[in-house]
Amino acid sequence: MVGIIPILSGFTSGYLSWITSDTFNNQVWKRVTRTALATGATVLCSIKWECFGAITSLVTVSTWSYLAIYNTSSGRVIFCPSDSQEPVRKRLALSIENIVVRTPGLFQPRYIPTFWAADKWTNIALFITKQMFDKSFLRGNKIRRDILVMTDGGTVSIDFADDEHLPSSAPFVIFLHTITGSSHETGHYLRYATRRGWRSCVFNRRGHGGVKLSSPNFNVMGEARDTAAQVDFVKKKYPELSFLAMVGISAGSGLLITYLGKEGNRTPVQAACSLCPAYDVTKAFSMLAIHYSAVDRYILGSMKRLFIKSNEEILGTLSLSSLLDCSNASTIHEFFCAHYPFSGCETLEQYFRENNPMEWVDRVVRPVLIVNSEDDMVCLPENIREDIIRSLGGALLLRTRRGSHIAFNEGIFGTGCYLSRTSMDFLDSARLLHLEEQRSQS
Repeated sequence: MVGIIPILSGFTSGYLSWITSDTFNNQVWKRVTRTALATGATVLCSIKWECFGAITSLVTVSTWSYLAIYNTSSGRVIFCPSDSQEPVRKRLALSIENIVVRTPGLFQPRYIPTFWAADKWTNIALFITKQMFDKSFLRGNKIRRDILVMTDGGTVSIDFADDEHLPSSAPFVIFLHTITGSSHETGHYLRYATRRGWRSCVFNRRGHGGVKLSSPNFNVMGEARDTAAQVDFVKKKYPELSFLAMVGISAGSGLLITYLGKEGNRTPVQAACSLCPAYDVTKAFSMLAIHYSAVDRYILGSMKRLFIKSNEEILGTLSLSSLLDCSNASTIHEFFCAHYPFSGCETLEQYFRENNPMEWVDRVVRPVLIVNSEDDMVCLPENIREDIIRSLGGALLLRTRRGSHIAFNEGIFGTGCYLSRTSMDFLDSARLLHLEEQRSQS
């Protein structure tokens, strides 16, 4: 009878081999063969040499798995060259080239995921586990909240990091959260920014962060006018800040592009990062329901709980039919198409004209880093618009083979986050470049 040690070690070896196999070429038979070989060899060694055989086999398989990940960990950077550009785009394209040259993580990008959580499902499972810990009493995040009431009576909030020990002139980064998130899910970005010497905050949109709707208005993608008001508040609160940046995460990345495009040169934001964007939201979420229906249902349930169930009474005062349509939506795309009256738009076409990032991307006049992974199950790789990046000076796209959706765990214990590290590397380089340009002009 096979003992517990051969069974456990064989299962572990098979698991590591399976999740670290290259799945991008759709050669399933190679993945199955590799997993079977690793499992069989480990079981045989464990039976013959017991603990010594099990440990030796696991170390061998772990090393093999890590090397397999490392050999496929190189990323690609795509950007528009600075030649053959009109003056504004040429200046932005030159900024991107200078940022890439001075940032090793972008000049030679490499994302090495935590080897025991390397595929898209284990990567995001580890990320969700870390978020649950982040929101628990064990973490004890310290934030300072300011509430802002908009002209229509709607309410947004800003959660500031516990960074009062930093000088008032420190650079400042604003984070725009996910589709149903808030500062509670963005704590690790705040803490990392603080460690890098940046002040930071999270812009909570209407209905988010534990603040119910105070008017019958909300926008799944977020309202750029609200963001502009929040930016003005930050500028007044920290008038001496030396550099202002913005990072949009998942759905927040769409709001970031829409805000930057609508504001143009008026925005005080000087550099930005768009993390795991969906690009064209008129079709991105319909594709999600086709390819990953379970993921679509999970996110849709979160959206209904956040926007509808908590605010039925006030939303009903504006449109009972739209409230019913949102409640009965069976996909994210259906919810999207049903909620437009609550965003202040008269038609769905108007909603997409106002809130689809692709309508505003060519008006963005700040250097922007965009990060997408090939195994993202929410913002699918087929949505990525390299054609826009290659023709638009000022945008830099980093594509990685792995990372899942906004997970990007790294380190042997999975405590690191490639997205936060790479974003801050980009923003630090953009800030230093900005300072050099200021000195040269003075």
